Amino acid sequence: MGEGEKSVLLCTLGASWGVVPEVVGVVAPGVIDLFRSHARRTHFVQEVQSRGIVPPTEVWVVTTRGTEEQRRSLIAWWVGLTQAPLLRIWVAQQTQDLGSAEECEEMRELIFRLVFHASQRGQHRTLVLSLAGGRKTMSADLQWAGSIFGARACLHVIDRGLPEPLRNPTPELFAAPLAPELANCLEPVFFGPLERSDLVDLSTDDCTPLRAEDFPIEGVSLEATAARVEVRLWESSEPSLVATWLTRERNRASIYVTHLKTLLEQEPRANWYGLYRLPPRQIDSLRTTTVGPHLRAWLQTVPKADLHCHLGGVLDIRAQREVARALWETLPARERQHALDQVTGWCRQKEWPANWPELLGKGRERGKTAAAILCSLNEEDLAERLYAPTEPRVALVKRRGFRAYEIPGDLSGSTLLQSEEAVREYARQVYGRLKQDGVRYCELRCSPQKYLCDENNHGNGQRFLIVFEEALRKAQAQDPGLEVRLILVIDRRRPITEAEVDLVVQARRSHAELVVGVDVAGDEHAAPRFEELTRSLDRVFEECLPLTIHAGEGESAHNIWQAVYRLHAERVGHGLTLHQQPELAKRLRDRGIAIELCPTSNIEVVGFYDPELEETWNMPEYPLKSYLRDLGLDVVLCTDNPGISRTSLAEEYVRAARMCGGMTVWQLLSLVRASFEHTFLPADRRSALLRQCDSEIVRCVTQLLSATR
Repeated sequence: MGEGEKSVLLCTLGASWGVVPEVVGVVAPGVIDLFRSHARRTHFVQEVQSRGIVPPTEVWVVTTRGTEEQRRSLIAWWVGLTQAPLLRIWVAQQTQDLGSAEECEEMRELIFRLVFHASQRGQHRTLVLSLAGGRKTMSADLQWAGSIFGARACLHVIDRGLPEPLRNPTPELFAAPLAPELANCLEPVFFGPLERSDLVDLSTDDCTPLRAEDFPIEGVSLEATAARVEVRLWESSEPSLVATWLTRERNRASIYVTHLKTLLEQEPRANWYGLYRLPPRQIDSLRTTTVGPHLRAWLQTVPKADLHCHLGGVLDIRAQREVARALWETLPARERQHALDQVTGWCRQKEWPANWPELLGKGRERGKTAAAILCSLNEEDLAERLYAPTEPRVALVKRRGFRAYEIPGDLSGSTLLQSEEAVREYARQVYGRLKQDGVRYCELRCSPQKYLCDENNHGNGQRFLIVFEEALRKAQAQDPGLEVRLILVIDRRRPITEAEVDLVVQARRSHAELVVGVDVAGDEHAAPRFEELTRSLDRVFEECLPLTIHAGEGESAHNIWQAVYRLHAERVGHGLTLHQQPELAKRLRDRGIAIELCPTSNIEVVGFYDPELEETWNMPEYPLKSYLRDLGLDVVLCTDNPGISRTSLAEEYVRAARMCGGMTVWQLLSLVRASFEHTFLPADRRSALLRQCDSEIVRCVTQLLSATR
């Protein structure tokens, strides 16, 4: 509880004033430990702690005019306590003993107002309601009001047949812990919490939040009382809080519809539909809670889609070593020794030769040699040799060229994928890594023509697709919950062959469930090749395969124009220079063409400002914020090469939030949804996936809100 906040214990008082000391003894043993000798005292203490009940800073009592003798006994007991909080007593003026409907209505109005005032400014999280005293109508009204305005807990004290001292207690009886034979006659019972109704705080064109100050509780001060005690005589006034609430309750449906309409009109882009059914206060919490490292673990549980992830760069060093071991175990001793001989002269050196990737060999021999290295060195030594030469990994294209970004992945991807055993283990490792990161759907980019090469270095793309798909399905059967599809890559750095196009077409026809699109990738500066690509991809267009094109990754926005207008791209990979052509940006916005941003990769390749990386402090601002806020573009966050960049999709969301100066959970979830909306799945499958993930998102959000309550 923060400084200046108050916690209230609200009690009803009838013919027995002893109920107030009894509940105080339960929730505030520091004031009076009445139940010290109770057989179940430890249980009571644990119950209070587990429910988050805190000792009250004020005790409020509501009663009728007919309880004057009971009030005197209560006050006499209270002033004898040495550490008692403030006691405030409200007496409903137009009530005597609640013998008529009119008196009950008067009491109900006062109870509603007291609960409302005690629950203001978030204090319903500490409010405890005692249902133990007064008429049954009083406890019923108190519980009803609590269900509207919220309360931490409700408390009732059950008796097992009261002996005379408890039936007619004196103030002296409750001035010290009860004797065991008396204490054990009483049993406190808790329930709750009671959630605050959204209708209380909802604001629409036709409905404003209820304000406690519109329903005063001050009343007239009665006889002079002792310190730490107030007694007030209260008389009802218009407007009636009970009547106001009943009217609001009757109009609940129209109020919620208006609220939802207003909310949707304010949204620049749609969020998960299930989130709009959350209570408004929870929506407000999502729209004000900022994303940071403290949410990283939660983000891993959120179902996500990664639409730009290269098969060759997905595995970290640990997973690469697992693939290498699977391959190594299938090799005869002679082939193992030969592979070791190829690298013995340099792989254990502190610094590898600058041309070490060329020393691995080609085709199947390259895979064996890479396996020898991965099995010979530990993860720490491998990381030092793979990354140290290009550190810091910031703006590498300008500092060292695009190749410097790729080097840490040269022991993975096509290097390892040269045997069926390696392909199977690679698929298993990829599936496990994505699943661990909470990825629900992934479109992996790969170049099948480079895998399972023969002695002439000719790949067997069709066989790779068969083996890889079988391995994926096996992994999925063992641990369902992740859908993986492939986007086949055409490398613009080399002339496009008829065989390469044939592979794409045949792969689409024979693996329609697996292959969903085509990507054009490779160093954009060295070989844009848009004219040649336009001529060569007619057969791909005829297959109606969707395309995503790497364009604008530090290069001119004209490349983005070419990708969209010449190659009919439905998504653009990176697109970091799109702001150079505002009219083109508007066209992409209007056509719903998504930009695939990969924050860590974009820092490493191009260089952008990240407040946590000093090396980037003089670099340009990341375009994510302007793309969303100023240009209204569809943006999807992706990983690119998470193994190479030592990141994950959850980490990319955390980093993106930091790089754009802050992001709320609500905004983040909207970006998560955008990724699912822009998959290359058929529309019916995409809609089904969105529906499935919608309920999962709501469950994750509910868990987050519960944890932060």
